[in-house]
Amino acid sequence: MDEAARDRGRRTLAGGTWWIAPTPFTPDGSVDGDALEHAVRTAVGWGVDGVTVLGVMGEVTSLSDAERDVVLAAVARGAGDVPFAAGCSAASASLVAERAARAQEHGAVAAMVAAPPLVRDADTVVGFFHAVGGRSPLPVLLQDEPVATGVQLAVSTLVEALERSGAVAVKLEDAPTPPKITKLLAKVPDLTVYGGLGGVSAFAELSRGAAGTMTGFAYPEVLRAVRLALAGGDRATAASVFDAFLPLIAFEGQPGYGLAIRKEVLRRRGALTSGALRGPVPSAGIDAVTAAELDEVLQRVGLEPSPDRLDVDAHLAARVAA
Repeated sequence: MDEAARDRGRRTLAGGTWWIAPTPFTPDGSVDGDALEHAVRTAVGWGVDGVTVLGVMGEVTSLSDAERDVVLAAVARGAGDVPFAAGCSAASASLVAERAARAQEHGAVAAMVAAPPLVRDADTVVGFFHAVGGRSPLPVLLQDEPVATGVQLAVSTLVEALERSGAVAVKLEDAPTPPKITKLLAKVPDLTVYGGLGGVSAFAELSRGAAGTMTGFAYPEVLRAVRLALAGGDRATAASVFDAFLPLIAFEGQPGYGLAIRKEVLRRRGALTSGALRGPVPSAGIDAVTAAELDEVLQRVGLEPSPDRLDVDAHLAARVAA
């Protein structure tokens, strides 16, 4: 990749509130491109700065190459002028490059790439990212996600992988994320870091110097409000916003079950028509007990799901007045 393309990637991925789109499925289990287009367009209306697809939340390991193209085409239609990044992870740099080329054809601005699964040797990881950086036609967004990959990246290894790949940003999901952000920025002060993990540590991540969030949380307006308040030096407001919605952030962030809950919240917001999941075990969505728990959590934070953009300030003011 030439340096001009990398510079464009750095400018595009310089921070902000990015939303990770799930993959909707029809009743027969097919990828629903029309529903995804609608979901992305709805999220754009909520004020997100970018969209990411084909990640863990997109149930990407269950998608065929043809279905990946359906997803890319749908998000391109729905995103409009808002940039989108595409997950292109694979066990080989050549396959990453192929996926990045397809994503580029659909208009993606970056290829999100995680370490190859279950690699234990740091030199192998660094060599992989060096090859990816040399072959990918898109700027690399390096995803540090040990739960999905089984690969734990030490800060020193991650810094070298970033340098060798020419990555323009990192999506950090190696919990606890705040101290790792501090260590990374001490070594690479101008690094663009996005927090993930559903936003459960967003306040601390942004306080430590993260430039933004990249999560599928069903109310990205909340994370945007936290980020903007901190950017403006108003820690008290940022903390108040984060604390007010933390019950929902935590409920959505449950390991192994959070995606089903998130899809249900998005369905209630009108962004999705179905909460169905494909794999590893196909499911129509959350069970009745979880649905009742979700009702309670939404009541606790005072939310009535709606497709409309949430005015966070007005919502909190109304809660105080009540």
